[in-house]
Amino acid sequence: MVARADIGLQRSNNEDAVGIHPRLQPWPAAVLADGMGGYNAGEVASAMAVDLIAAAVQRGPGGEESPDLAAKELTDALHMANTAIFAASQSTPACRGMGTTVVAALVLKEEILLAHLGDSRAYAWREGRLLRITRDHSLVQQEIDAGLLSEQEAKASRLSHLVTRALGVMPEVEPELTHWPLQAGDRIMLCSDGLTDMLSDRCLQTLFAEVPPLPLLLNTLIAAANAAGGKDNVSVVLMEADIQDQPAAAA
Repeated sequence: MVARADIGLQRSNNEDAVGIHPRLQPWPAAVLADGMGGYNAGEVASAMAVDLIAAAVQRGPGGEESPDLAAKELTDALHMANTAIFAASQSTPACRGMGTTVVAALVLKEEILLAHLGDSRAYAWREGRLLRITRDHSLVQQEIDAGLLSEQEAKASRLSHLVTRALGVMPEVEPELTHWPLQAGDRIMLCSDGLTDMLSDRCLQTLFAEVPPLPLLLNTLIAAANAAGGKDNVSVVLMEADIQDQPAAAA
């Protein structure tokens, strides 16, 4: 799995954080977080999430590497990060109320394991189609699911940025896990809402359809979001399953 990551800055303080760890043992990992709450507090929460989750899933070489164990390790990592961020928000006045959305990925031998909270997303490009893997934890997504709003109406809603799950906001958290079986040539994208607020899934599909090399696609996605208005920081992680050595990872 080859991974690339970048952030396009729009705000004076960047509340997004990204970490890619292609040599992490036993599972290469990527974590993307979009912070919220107070001046610079969102930046603190997202940085803590990225660092703590990556550290928590690293166990060193050897031992069992099953999907079930990976799911437990990743879930435990998010719970631990949630506890730490919530404690910091309670003990530090400047960080009161901080939290962060998060989407994290572990690269297993035959699949990508994803965990997310909030509206940072994961997508997969496979055989000419861009598929949204994750489902937003947000009020507007609930209204979409209930048939009360269309996707287009949801973008214009004043509730569009109110998430129903986030890391560090409450003492307990319930991350959603998704197993995505990998095929050679799959491209996986993790992104903050700075990208998806500006570009529809149809627009993203068009950009992926040109099948450029990952660094060019990464730059194209961020440039397109900025050209469309760029109202927020834009963070993107791209990964591609290597045809010759699918489980491997490199930055």
